[in-house]
Amino acid sequence: MSQQHQSSKDVLDRRTLAGDHRRLAELLRPGQSVLDVGCGTGSITAGIAEAVQPGGEVLGLDRDADLLARAAARFAGRPGLSFACGDVLAFDAEARFDVVTAARALQWVPRLDEALARMVRAARPGGLVVVLDYSHERLRWEPEPPASMRRFYAAFLAWRAGLGMDNALADKLAGRFAAHGLEAVRVTDQDERSRRGDPGFGAALDIWLHVIDGCGPAMISAGALTEPEQGEARRDYADFCRDVAEGLVMVLRAVEGTKPGG
Repeated sequence: MSQQHQSSKDVLDRRTLAGDHRRLAELLRPGQSVLDVGCGTGSITAGIAEAVQPGGEVLGLDRDADLLARAAARFAGRPGLSFACGDVLAFDAEARFDVVTAARALQWVPRLDEALARMVRAARPGGLVVVLDYSHERLRWEPEPPASMRRFYAAFLAWRAGLGMDNALADKLAGRFAAHGLEAVRVTDQDERSRRGDPGFGAALDIWLHVIDGCGPAMISAGALTEPEQGEARRDYADFCRDVAEGLVMVLRAVEGTKPGG
């Protein structure tokens, strides 16, 4: 399936290993080989490469050639870091990596079990698979956003579900890990919580403006949204963020498991 959304380069550029994939940061060691699925503009991937030095190697994989070009330009010459254009659903590497990870990427993959199977296959025996992702069904604004934004969000969830994407992914990953034979499965709460007055509060809220812009065209093409509805949701939500919003909770979980045989 072709990519159905356009990721925001600015949002991806702001992310870091220490701030935005915290559980993975605790697990990394020098000398490890790591596959980062859905690496985007490479901001977290570059942090992974730094964490596994000396001697480690990191491959960032993404299906968006524009994002990869930006990653390659930003991080050219970093020791042990390389990028490849490709879809996890077509990735075929066997038992190569000490750690296989994906951060906020599998939420956009429709054939999730196939993606997980390929990620498990890419891990060496005894290696780790670490996935960080959302449960969009449990997102909470305080107070509720305007009706136009609630309608957009309901349409967004329905559009995703119609494409086979899982809106409750974070809550189901542990069971899926076990079904794929991973052992010692562990779930860590990584919720993104923002309150008015916190550093980065505006940027956290603005993610949903990027979603309106990045997913809106595909939703309109699919008949899930109209252009006037997109425009109204964007206008009303921007006003809500500026004047009314007090909090946002995005439910996020890090799930890790060990491939047997090590």
